[in-house]
Amino acid sequence: MSDITIPRVVLVTGAASGFGRLTVEALAGRGHTVFAGIRNIEGKNRVAAEELDATRNVTVVELDVTDQDAATRAIDTIVATEGRIDVVVNNAGRVFAGPVEAFTAEEALQQYDLNVLGALRVNRAALPHLRRRGRGVMIQVSSTGARFTVPYTGLYTSSKAALSSLTETWRQELASFGIESVSVEPAPYETNLGVNGVMPADAARMEPYLPALGAFMTELAARQAEDDRDPRPVADALVRLVEAADGTRPYRTVVAPPAQAAAVEELYRAGDEAVRLIAADMGITAHMR
Repeated sequence: MSDITIPRVVLVTGAASGFGRLTVEALAGRGHTVFAGIRNIEGKNRVAAEELDATRNVTVVELDVTDQDAATRAIDTIVATEGRIDVVVNNAGRVFAGPVEAFTAEEALQQYDLNVLGALRVNRAALPHLRRRGRGVMIQVSSTGARFTVPYTGLYTSSKAALSSLTETWRQELASFGIESVSVEPAPYETNLGVNGVMPADAARMEPYLPALGAFMTELAARQAEDDRDPRPVADALVRLVEAADGTRPYRTVVAPPAQAAAVEELYRAGDEAVRLIAADMGITAHMR
């Protein structure tokens, strides 16, 4: 881990469990002032909220990222309490898993509303404060699935691809204001993200896919069991980005088993070169970093 010179004021969304909770606890343990954004803190997430609220350096704020007013209230509460916000970690998300055909457009809208528009709402609420200070960091938790197609996770991975695209656009548009936009892209890890996943409601559309889906899930589970899937490396990567000196943060951080990480990084290298060539041809290199 890097050395802390100035403790940051950080909001982590989706903090009730998984990567979010691990990140909140790690940052708080290192002396940062952390606001844990959790929805429904009087209901299903009450126990998690109470446990985190009792943790030193942690304050729980009610935050449903599908509600712009809730996002604005959470950010305003942080700024009113601390006088500033330094870092936003957009971690809130959910997996909608199953064949794309079986999902209705309304179900797809729910997936994108949470995974994509949720980050947009939170960043929209935070950006006036970050721009006023001339510095700040927005970290989006995306996925390695954003870069390649995975069967039966089409809604989820396409939402993460959209989030990664927004992250890179924010990076370009906000650099002149001193604001950084970066992403962490984890491989699948052992969190309750999959446990809380949403399957299509249309059983009839699901039925033809069940044999192939079952075989795929069995093979995937067996392969993942061979690897170390402790999610803490993802939280560690987020902590490093929070603590990094301004201007030194990589705009993408892959956290995955070695073979996967190497393959994804190779995809990035080829893609980045193509982006540079296209940008130069379009005359927009002044906006690229």
